[in-house]
Amino acid sequence: MTLSGDGLVVVLDGLGSLFQHRNDSLTLCPTDCTLPAGSDDGTVRFWEVSTARCMKTLPVGGVVKSVAWNPNPTVCLVAVCVEQSVLLVNPCLGDKLLYGATDQVLESYVPPEEERVQPVQWVTATSEEHSRGIRLTVQHSKALKQVTWHGKGDYFATVVADNSNMQVLIHQTSKRWSQNPFRKSKGLVQCVLFHPIRPYFFVATQRYVRVYNLLKQELTKKLMANCKWVSSMAIHPAGDNVICGSYDSKLAWFDLDLSTRPYQLLR
Repeated sequence: MTLSGDGLVVVLDGLGSLFQHRNDSLTLCPTDCTLPAGSDDGTVRFWEVSTARCMKTLPVGGVVKSVAWNPNPTVCLVAVCVEQSVLLVNPCLGDKLLYGATDQVLESYVPPEEERVQPVQWVTATSEEHSRGIRLTVQHSKALKQVTWHGKGDYFATVVADNSNMQVLIHQTSKRWSQNPFRKSKGLVQCVLFHPIRPYFFVATQRYVRVYNLLKQELTKKLMANCKWVSSMAIHPAGDNVICGSYDSKLAWFDLDLSTRPYQLLR
């Protein structure tokens, strides 16, 4: 589920004849013209929205749990969750100047003089991986559930399938630096999102959505989902409405300016 710029909910049936395979995750590019879809057959397919044509198929060697296109329109980069790793992929589609500039930005990285201790390992792609579009691999210690980008396109967050305080990690691409923002576990994290405009970070556990202020490093509010087990979450590009899906067949629609309880609960 994803919210488009005009407020419409875009839902695609992965069992239809269009894709010919089961899609576990999908995301629109900033220009809404290309749709990467991750699959349980170990591939990511890049679809042209206007023609429904598969422009590229990228084998990644494992079940794809999540894909996220960098929202910065000056960057051509897709994050792909595969098993215990996040693959940062330049699909090299569209404007040659755009994806060429993306590679230049990634290659301009200068490692620090002193090696820093991190919860993950950043690995530069091999020549064979580079030819397929993979640029960096961020290796985690446990299996991943989700990846999502910050609106400016330099930071991204990952959710690890774990119940410790290391469930959520925030990464900075330009500095190849990762950190754990939480000292204590607040429950089993289902998914996370960055606010598209404000410095807020949404963390959805099974029953609640906690909203943190990244600048003040404090909890701002806690949304009551009124459902059993939140499964997914999407925020409107304007940042004022949030929708949470659940495993008990409900959609909790929040208006952040009104209340911490759902504005509407759709069954």
